[in-house]
Amino acid sequence: MRSRDDLKNILRFAVDPDAQTTGGRITLTLLDVEQIMGEGRLDSSGRASENARRIKRPARRAAEEDLGWWDLAQGSYWVAYNERVDVPDGHLLLIQPHVSLMKNGLWHPTVAVEDWDSQMEGMLLLVSSRGVMVSENAPLSVATLVRLG
Repeated sequence: MRSRDDLKNILRFAVDPDAQTTGGRITLTLLDVEQIMGEGRLDSSGRASENARRIKRPARRAAEEDLGWWDLAQGSYWVAYNERVDVPDGHLLLIQPHVSLMKNGLWHPTVAVEDWDSQMEGMLLLVSSRGVMVSENAPLSVATLVRLG
């Protein structure tokens, strides 16, 4: 298990580094939400592929609010994290849904990342039929550093 100091040294732009580096894992938090709209296009060569259109969802209903809230209906969303993680050579970062997501009918895939800058543009978030209210800086994921080899 990695120490809190080890994890804090590779975590950038954390909302609360001490709270986000407990139990040998890193908690990743919500920065931004885009709703996936329309259809994408994938082909075998990649020449005719197009990403699905995404629409930025505003968080704040009023400028004086300290934290913005998103009211998300059932569907697919693309979310961005506040944080960035400098994954050390010889390691990968295993990113899984935070338990609070699953308890509230949300889910995202498990992803393995070796290089944050080239592999982590964001994360697919799926919202169940009941929808959800989610705030800025809410915990989305937990990340575990795994040594390769």
